[in-house]
Amino acid sequence: MTQRQDDKTSFLRFPHHGLDAYAVALDALEKADALAKKLPRGYGPLSDQLRRASQSAFLQLAEGAARSGADRAQRLRGARAEACEAAACVEALGRLGLATQSEIAELLSLLGRLAAMLTKLAGR
Repeated sequence: MTQRQDDKTSFLRFPHHGLDAYAVALDALEKADALAKKLPRGYGPLSDQLRRASQSAFLQLAEGAARSGADRAQRLRGARAEACEAAACVEALGRLGLATQSEIAELLSLLGRLAAMLTKLAGR
């Protein structure tokens, strides 16, 4: 963790801030949460699972970035598994007609990109 001076703002910089995957995970988290909030009554478990999986992918990425060696790889593989679980939730929403094709495609694209990035990162 390092401190950086940026124009008028001083803030802490954490290891995950240096990863492109962090921005992708954050975008996926926002879109997954927005989609979960739009689900109709009766789909609470699917909504909760989408939220949990996308949050866990994001948080395990951040945790993995702060680790090293086999511990880092394990956390990043866990993040990838959560991203894949979130993708399965999104695919279920599409199959059930609970989201538009553009919502599904956009979120699946982000989650697929995130999973690929995490695969590469876990191999380091």
